[in-house]
Amino acid sequence: MKKIYHMAYSIALAITATSGCKKPYLPPVISSNNSYLVIEGLINSGSDSTFIKLTRTVKLSANAAPAPELNAIVTVESDQNTSYPLQEAGNGLYQSASLNLSSAAKYRLRVKTSDNKEYLSDFVEAKDTPDIDSISYSVQNNGVQFSVNSHDPSNNTRYYRWDFDETWQYISYYQSFYKLDNTGYPTYRIYYNGPDNVYNCFATAQSHQVLLGSSAKLTNDVISYAPIDFISAESGKISHGYSIMLRQYALTSRGFAYWQNVKKNTEQLGSIFDAQPSTLQGNIHCISNPAEPVIGFISVSSVKAKRLYVDNHFAGLFVPFYVEPPDAGACPLKAIFIAPEQSFQDRLNKIFSSGDTVLVNALNPPGIPIIVGYTYAWKECVDCRAKQPYGTNTKPVFWPY
Repeated sequence: MKKIYHMAYSIALAITATSGCKKPYLPPVISSNNSYLVIEGLINSGSDSTFIKLTRTVKLSANAAPAPELNAIVTVESDQNTSYPLQEAGNGLYQSASLNLSSAAKYRLRVKTSDNKEYLSDFVEAKDTPDIDSISYSVQNNGVQFSVNSHDPSNNTRYYRWDFDETWQYISYYQSFYKLDNTGYPTYRIYYNGPDNVYNCFATAQSHQVLLGSSAKLTNDVISYAPIDFISAESGKISHGYSIMLRQYALTSRGFAYWQNVKKNTEQLGSIFDAQPSTLQGNIHCISNPAEPVIGFISVSSVKAKRLYVDNHFAGLFVPFYVEPPDAGACPLKAIFIAPEQSFQDRLNKIFSSGDTVLVNALNPPGIPIIVGYTYAWKECVDCRAKQPYGTNTKPVFWPY
């Protein structure tokens, strides 16, 4: 026993000594103050608008959002000496109405910042993006897998990129039928409002995946069932209705290689078996200071889009009734009784004046012909706008019903 005790004591001392000698390691990449220009977006050669986002990198240790680059001059230029200015829209976004560029020319982006530095992309050919043939889905592993199908009869695309917006319907835990009117404060008025319109909400999010496809090794320029996104039943997104707006872009081989590198650096790291991160070699350069890195790649293409709506009934997936948190455990239903009437208004004020609680329904026990009180709950349990994902109760125009 003594031997075991002395061994345990020695190990404890070693752990304590090791812990005491630990020092945080802050590599230069984390503490660096470099503020490099980041250029995001593409030159839309079709009938849609062009959007270019300019931001500056921040220190990894700063835990802050990228800083927008303001008051820049942004211009699209062709190799046939034509130019198209973009207008500043705020928060680092620059935009132009449809350019309808000719595919016979090449184009580049020029940026002049407020400190008189100039940045220039390489000339890039304008690619005509083919239509999306279809968005397909199938039930897999208690979820729905979405895929895209496309082809180019002229065999000129070969390299594809996609992104999407997703919109889904969600509900609150309780549905309110009564309203509290406090315009006559300190006297409150309660009235029947019917099914409240804050029970159903719609949330929208943008994809953050790098979605790529290539037919370069195939005889025909065909993309079949390229995976786009997987929605699990547990997420609740399919339960009450889900819509995906998919956008398709044609890339050059160099643009495809750039996005492959982005994908590897952002989505395929983390284990000892993954590839090591590598430098992103874009096609944008600082002509004022050639040694200054610039982050981004400018492509030129039209954009094709397609929308698909699906829910658990269409998909053939059994999904139990789903409510985004908070759920039953965090949503106790409480009651306020009218009697004694002389203190009813004071009690209403105490419960509802903060705005954190909402009326739900009337208490009308069987056999009693009058309302004896009302139920209420926390706001985030009744108002779908007050809980994550903090959507809107305005139904999108594209929603089927």
